[in-house]
Amino acid sequence: MVRRFEQRPIPDGVLRRVLEPARHAPSGGFSQGFDFIVLTKPEELAWFYRTTDDPTDPDPFPGRQPQLAPACIVIPFANKALYLDRYSQPDKIQFGMDKEENWPVPFWNVDTSMAIMLILLAAVDEGLGAWYFGITRGEQDVLRELGVPASSTMLGVIALGYPSPQEQPRGSVFARLRRPFEEMFHFGRW
Repeated sequence: MVRRFEQRPIPDGVLRRVLEPARHAPSGGFSQGFDFIVLTKPEELAWFYRTTDDPTDPDPFPGRQPQLAPACIVIPFANKALYLDRYSQPDKIQFGMDKEENWPVPFWNVDTSMAIMLILLAAVDEGLGAWYFGITRGEQDVLRELGVPASSTMLGVIALGYPSPQEQPRGSVFARLRRPFEEMFHFGRW
């Protein structure tokens, strides 16, 4: 994850190549219940930073340091209503998943998370830096001002841009090692 960015816009073709794979993420019943708001204009980004800045955050978002802020913010949303509607269709109704309480896992969140991962991976392939994070302030203002439907849930934020030469890996990557393969993968049983 990159937290410091160059002040260089992302060319439209590059941005579209980064976003396009999300359209191909798996989705239950091919519901495609994920949506994204993409902010690239300086005034949009400045508004987002002002709205979501949390002065109590010990690791503040780069919006407080405009010279290191990302060129693009992508806000992913899981759209539960699209799943419930899809599973009320004649070819899916027999599964009984037209009601939220019948879903063993909220696949609208799972599938949107997979779409997020595809964007993060595509960003790396395009030479961009990416940072997935959550906001602790201003979510309701963001939802209201951006006209997000009530059936959609924000699942974090993706920052995209060219990594700053000042970017240095830090934090957990140095303090913790990855769990060994043998501890994480359990063949046959736990």
